[in-house]
Amino acid sequence: MGKLSGRSALVSGGASGIGKAIAQLFLEEDAAVVISDINAGLLEETVKELSELGSASGVAGDVRLMADAERMVSETVSRNGAIDVLVCNAGIPSVAPIELLTEDEWDAVLATNVKGMFTLVKNAVPHMIAQGGGKIVTLGSEMGVVAVPESPAYNASKGAVIMFTKSIAVDLIRHNIRVNSLCPGITRTPLLQSEVDNSMDPERTAAEQASWAPILRVAEPREIAQGALFLASDDSSFAVGSCLFLDGGFTAR
Repeated sequence: MGKLSGRSALVSGGASGIGKAIAQLFLEEDAAVVISDINAGLLEETVKELSELGSASGVAGDVRLMADAERMVSETVSRNGAIDVLVCNAGIPSVAPIELLTEDEWDAVLATNVKGMFTLVKNAVPHMIAQGGGKIVTLGSEMGVVAVPESPAYNASKGAVIMFTKSIAVDLIRHNIRVNSLCPGITRTPLLQSEVDNSMDPERTAAEQASWAPILRVAEPREIAQGALFLASDDSSFAVGSCLFLDGGFTAR
């Protein structure tokens, strides 16, 4: 029996990268998993692949839209009878100094990374209250507490995620809903790998990525997914409003 046996989970942004690794690990731990993503084609491929592990299904949509978030949550409840775990993973990066950062990019990053969590949580919480509890895992970042140069929009969005998490955690624990944030460091996602593949000097770029944190390597998505499993399971029973940093020592330094 897995650590999430009999549980129903919704993982946003789950078609690739960390979200896909979380969905896969949850399935391996016997959860029924609904994966949402804005990329419908990639979502279909991912669901087909992960369905070999267990009860996996997909809902395409945009977490920035309240109606889409409501549909993601309602379809999770309809298909699996409950929403025991919500993982708010959907997000987009931003690398641009303030003098080059456009209003459109700022709006897109904050709408996806912050509002996209608000829409999902707002729709999931009434179901969790009615069923007697649940777990919510938000995806923060090391960059939510340590400012990285030329990333004001992303830094701001992840700082907001951490405080959003703490705020709702203290409100919702009275309903037996535990809310915590998973804060990854540099991780080998498809986006990060594309930076290597498309660079003028892939070997140098890979070495620069590896030197980011004291551990001197990047994380694999599954390593981050293990943190999500901990926060989503009963193993983390006393964690409320916590930030779990899996960053290879970046914030310690």
